[in-house]
Amino acid sequence: IQIRKLLSSKGVALSNRTMKLQRQFFVMQLQQSVLPFVILSVPFVIFMYGVLTGAQLGFWSLPLTIFLWFCPVVQASVQLRYVK
Repeated sequence: IQIRKLLSSKGVALSNRTMKLQRQFFVMQLQQSVLPFVILSVPFVIFMYGVLTGAQLGFWSLPLTIFLWFCPVVQASVQLRYVK
């Protein structure tokens, strides 16, 4: 947004392709910052449920480890999507 304001103040007109690429880049940045929090919230909620209720997690500990492995996979897929 700041780049667009600076360029428009100097009289530079941005092409449709440039605007499209800037939007895609902005969406990619949002995905890179929000998706790890979303992915890590699932094991955190399971953990907090176990702590607050005093329940034995047993097999519920499996999603804790599986969801932690999703973070790098999702980050890589977001970057691969942007490059593609």
